[in-house]
Amino acid sequence: MSGDFESYSSAQLAAQVRQGDAEAFAALSARFLWLVRAKAHKFSGAAAPEVEDLTQEGLLGLYAAAVSFEEGGGASFATYAGVCIYNRMASAVRRYGSSGNRTLNESVSLDSGEALITGGDADPGAAVEWQEWMAQLRQKLESALSPLERKVLALYLSGCPRREWPGKLGLPQKSCDNALHRVRSKLRALHV
Repeated sequence: MSGDFESYSSAQLAAQVRQGDAEAFAALSARFLWLVRAKAHKFSGAAAPEVEDLTQEGLLGLYAAAVSFEEGGGASFATYAGVCIYNRMASAVRRYGSSGNRTLNESVSLDSGEALITGGDADPGAAVEWQEWMAQLRQKLESALSPLERKVLALYLSGCPRREWPGKLGLPQKSCDNALHRVRSKLRALHV
């Protein structure tokens, strides 16, 4: 079931993403890009990553929301996604401000400073490249990670505290921690 997603609700798109439909995530990203950009601009400043980096973090938060959203959870997908996007960006800002990132924070960018996806006059070719990159990333994650590892990654990316994972997954804390360790190892091997 892919193709025209205009009539799909955001929750239905999220369900399609969970089933592995890369086009559904592209449609969901297009639908929520305004929210991601708005939150990225809220965080931007001297003590924060660049807006483009925050936008990427926000899209990863959106992906985590799509993968971990539960219809009966009491919140709409838009509300849940907003929280996941915010948490992902807040984590990035905290990491950025840590002393361990001082060298990266004070470095000068070598690129031209143009965003991959900017305002309404964005380069259509860049948008297509972005969608292809996101589809490839999703495909790599789907093939490299087990279903449990994908759930753990989604919880991690959404900002859910580790102590809550056992209740959400029905597993002991040690199993959750081991799954997160495997995710990190696999992501390093994939160079993600």
